[in-house]
Amino acid sequence: MTRNHRTPPMTDAREPLRVLVAGGGVAAAELLLALRALAGERVTLEVVARTTALPVRASAPAAALASTPPQTFDLRDVAADAAAGVRVDAVEAVASRAHRVRLASGATADYDALVLATGVRACAAVPGALTFRDHRDGPLVARAVDEIQHGRLVFTVPAGVAWTLPLYELSLLAAERFGRDRRDVETMIVTPERRALEVFGAAVSDRVEQLLEDRGVRLLRGAAAAAVQRGRLTLATGEGIAADRVVAVPRLVGRRLAGVPADWNNLVDTDAAGRVRELVDVYAAGDMTRFPVKQGGIAAQQADTVAAALAACAGTGVEASTPRPVLRSRLLGAGAPLYLRAELDDHGRPLASTAASVATGEPPWWPAAKLFARHLTPWMAARAASHPPALAV
Repeated sequence: MTRNHRTPPMTDAREPLRVLVAGGGVAAAELLLALRALAGERVTLEVVARTTALPVRASAPAAALASTPPQTFDLRDVAADAAAGVRVDAVEAVASRAHRVRLASGATADYDALVLATGVRACAAVPGALTFRDHRDGPLVARAVDEIQHGRLVFTVPAGVAWTLPLYELSLLAAERFGRDRRDVETMIVTPERRALEVFGAAVSDRVEQLLEDRGVRLLRGAAAAAVQRGRLTLATGEGIAADRVVAVPRLVGRRLAGVPADWNNLVDTDAAGRVRELVDVYAAGDMTRFPVKQGGIAAQQADTVAAALAACAGTGVEASTPRPVLRSRLLGAGAPLYLRAELDDHGRPLASTAASVATGEPPWWPAAKLFARHLTPWMAARAASHPPALAV
């Protein structure tokens, strides 16, 4: 049988493991910090990213409708603290058996282990709707909310999207604004989910559905959006709903990398340790993997798993582990802080256990940030505290 990963060395006398990280998002940043913490000088790190901007996309709904400046960091600062090199470029092709990648610039780079964290592209999935990707679309959503004075504002989800939290946050923030301005606007969520925020489990769904009812947000479940035309939202069933403005989340597709096997959506299949199947010494973490829940905290957990596997390969004595995914977030627009937590199975479904789904006003993690990553969140908190003018939250 052909191995698709290296065997951890039997001796500590060896050259540092050269780790190349492709991508510059949350998974890449967490991987740099985690692996340096676990492996120390036993690894050398280099990250290849298209841009060094590291926005906290989880805060995008607040940036759009709550007058909160978007929170953005610089990947170069993360890399500096992780003693990692930075190359502004992009990986375009992987030759795993040669342990080499080709970059968009035409250059090549060699490695002992490659970690792919190139993220995904957000594609409009509901023709005619305003697509909300992240902070980039905040001004457009804010304008749509400001312009509607009466009628119905619909936030909707196409089929196949598991991460719907941003639309719930936008709906709550919009409903609060309409009530404050005394505008005659109905706010509505149309989703294929069977329950509100279904991915978080029953206890969270109960709490959020009550919150929506209290805020006057109408919830239509089990309905997938298809298109918007002439003031109507057409569902996949062919039925129509009157809608004066429609905001939708996008469909996410991976970035094609030559030499990397992927599904029809360009998402990559990995094993429990984050290794890309069919390749040698290549790992993947974050939204580009086939795990259905595309969320920053989940991406960071995948990066931590990969970091532990690589630290073991580097001869640190660290044991590789594959912990159960845990979904964490703070719900924006709820008024008082509301923290959501759910334990997921390997397919991204919430566990049936009562204790696996939690909605609480007390932060179950610390720092109590909206995005939780074991290494990156404390780093961001410390960085924001020491650089408040440039990194206002």
